[in-house]
Amino acid sequence: MKKVVIIFFVMLSFSLLALFSGCGVYDKMDLEKAGTEILALKTRTLDLSNIKETIESDSSLFTELEDMELDAFNHEYFDEYLFRTEKSNVNSVSLYSYLIVKPSEDKKDLLEEQIDLYYKNLLKEYSEKEDANEEIEERLRNVMKQQYEGYLVYILSNDNEAVWEKIKESAHSLLFENTKEAKLEDFGLSTNDITEFKGVTPNDEANVSFYLIVRPKNGKVENVKKSMNQYMKTLDKKWSTYLPNEYKLVKNHMDTEIGSYLIYIVSKDNQLVLNTIKEAVVEKD
Repeated sequence: MKKVVIIFFVMLSFSLLALFSGCGVYDKMDLEKAGTEILALKTRTLDLSNIKETIESDSSLFTELEDMELDAFNHEYFDEYLFRTEKSNVNSVSLYSYLIVKPSEDKKDLLEEQIDLYYKNLLKEYSEKEDANEEIEERLRNVMKQQYEGYLVYILSNDNEAVWEKIKESAHSLLFENTKEAKLEDFGLSTNDITEFKGVTPNDEANVSFYLIVRPKNGKVENVKKSMNQYMKTLDKKWSTYLPNEYKLVKNHMDTEIGSYLIYIVSKDNQLVLNTIKEAVVEKD
């Protein structure tokens, strides 16, 4: 019996040692390092909205464009796309467009066939017009076709090479562009509850992305959580009737904990931001 008791206490001692030695792992975080690295983060997948904005800022490349659905193509062949074509006129052929589309798994060749046929038919339709222009016909024959990071890219413009360069330059946008250093009052938080914090907030009304790393004082964790829950509810209400893409970011927000730190993230890649924050953890000696 005595031997069993001794073994029990030895095992308990080891368990407590392991428990408390692990508690110090997240006792401190290098917030300045985290802040610097987070501001340099870019989207890992193509940011189609940023590409659209960059391309169409140069009015010399296209006429006025509008969104076009991929109704002519099998929807099982693609996962994501941006298709912009010349603003439609009755009985007109779209002479300007660009398409960036991500094929579904094992469907690339089938999708490619359909898109190639679409542009071939555009040329045919235009060539049959009585007032067909030879210069425009030549442009329709020379639709640029590229591949970029798993996406198919088609360009029909006044300067396909220039558009292609803009696509590559703008494919990955900063996660926290046009932001400013966060203040606790931005989130309804009090300095009486906070030991340290780091974050950014949007610098304009058309952007919702932010992150906040906050370390509450002892006994103040619930105060901070309550304030942040209210802040997120307010954000949800504000954006639910505003910009759909930004509201989607709000709905997919991340809140989590690393040791004694509370983390809140609204961005196009929350996991990437969280991974970067984890790298800023300072282990206890």
